[in-house]
Amino acid sequence: MEPLLLPSINIPPPPPLPAPVLELPRAEIPSYTPIVIPPAATAGTPPVPLPQTVERDEPERETQQNLRQLVKEALRQAEVAPSVRRVEPSIQAIPEPLAAEVTEVVVPGTQLKIPVPKAEILSAAATTSVISVGATLAATSMFKRLVQIFKPTFKAVAKKIQKLRGKPVKTWARQRLSERHQRRAAQRVNRRGS
Repeated sequence: MEPLLLPSINIPPPPPLPAPVLELPRAEIPSYTPIVIPPAATAGTPPVPLPQTVERDEPERETQQNLRQLVKEALRQAEVAPSVRRVEPSIQAIPEPLAAEVTEVVVPGTQLKIPVPKAEILSAAATTSVISVGATLAATSMFKRLVQIFKPTFKAVAKKIQKLRGKPVKTWARQRLSERHQRRAAQRVNRRGS
């Protein structure tokens, strides 16, 4: 048997592509100038006079001193004003009645304490939820079973009432046959219309 000779194909080399140059991402740090807002003047205190406009030729040191004086004045008025309340961060203890119902759990690896209800409260909540879900499921299955049991009874009562009123009563098979005829007639009308 002779060896199979395949033609040689010259494939050109890939074109040289430069490596992509990616710059490092940069972020601008947000900055703002703080605004000092003095508290609203109460009826008993005189209004704070606005500072005089600073001329452009004034040296920078004097401008800084004026600014410091304004800030000190605003802070002093904020301390004096009774309408302004200072909120100091403090860790408040749990009130005594609630403290008896709560235990604290320390998260492993940290010093973070998380309040958790006592075991009695958790077990009562779990028991209540299990009972309510079980009762709902039992009532649903019981309702389905009762419908299966009472449906023939209700149909028989309805037939007797129909006979007493003198109206014709169809058997189950005749009723089903008439429903099928109505469906087919509706399908024929739909085919003609479309």
